[in-house]
Amino acid sequence: MKKPFLGFLFAIILAFSTTVRAEGMCGENESVIFNCELHSSTASLCEAKDAKVLTYRYGKEEKIELEISDAGFKRGNIFHFSDVPYSGGGEAHIRFSRGGYTYYLYDKTVKTESGPQFSAGIVIYRGIRRIGDRICVNDASIRQSAYSEIEREEYRDIRSK
Repeated sequence: MKKPFLGFLFAIILAFSTTVRAEGMCGENESVIFNCELHSSTASLCEAKDAKVLTYRYGKEEKIELEISDAGFKRGNIFHFSDVPYSGGGEAHIRFSRGGYTYYLYDKTVKTESGPQFSAGIVIYRGIRRIGDRICVNDASIRQSAYSEIEREEYRDIRSK
């Protein structure tokens, strides 16, 4: 009789000791702007529901490798949004920089003969040199709120896949 109780007790302790996540790397008091699952990690842009602070997190649930936030900054100093329409589709970006690297979160829809083709991911530049294009393995997209809540800038071609 004691073994089921100990298992139940362990499950309760584990549930309270882990961080509660809403989706991806976002917390329960944050809404998701972008959530990209990669092969062994996750990249999420989250917005605090009460403070309207944007925070980008990259890593695994147990270890965040990169976190960038606009807390304490005027909105529009860290994260920037741009988009461009295509015939039968379009592309949207959220850009931010840190330590000589520039990151573009993107989603893209392109019209093809067999119907629309969707892609999303992260393009990374070091200075002006493109060093990476990581493709999301989930059905990622930039949420509608980004179109009105993130400071807009002129669209730049990032040569995403």
